[in-house]
Amino acid sequence: MSSARTLGSGNWRYTVKSGIGWPIGVAVILGSTVVANIAVMRIANDDPSFAVEPNYYAKAVAFDSTMAQERRNLALGWGVETALDSLVAGQPTRLTIRLKGADAAPLPGAAVSVVARFNARANDTLTTVLPETAPGAYTTTLPIHTPGEWEVRIDATRADSVTHEVSRFSVSTRVTAVRAGVR
Repeated sequence: MSSARTLGSGNWRYTVKSGIGWPIGVAVILGSTVVANIAVMRIANDDPSFAVEPNYYAKAVAFDSTMAQERRNLALGWGVETALDSLVAGQPTRLTIRLKGADAAPLPGAAVSVVARFNARANDTLTTVLPETAPGAYTTTLPIHTPGEWEVRIDATRADSVTHEVSRFSVSTRVTAVRAGVR
């Protein structure tokens, strides 16, 4: 037996069947689940610590040429030394790259570019081209304000020779970080 309630006053009256509340409750629960999932997706996609390697598929397909480039780098015998000054509050940090040939002599006249990233926020990258400040020494300042583990990817081109180097080091407020990749 179904019962009904009459709502309203005057000329307008509405009849509401009892038992209609549970479908409304199910709809509210489903709707709140959709809203919660959208909120979680937005939070997950705004995470600056999550990063995907740019052009990862193209790099995977070109793996053989990457290994050939690595063999050419070893044959060149170039050495790369990366130095990053200590952090000072409110000031940019100086990055110096020194290139040396197989004979340990400085390599002047190279075009040097770097991509630096803080490992805990790998989606935020700093990219710059370094001017030569002394024979074989290339220096710039970067807005590095966070102590911790950093990665610097170096691309150096001189005449028809190219080298790629990756340096990882810890940056602190106390000590100058130096990473030598001399072969």
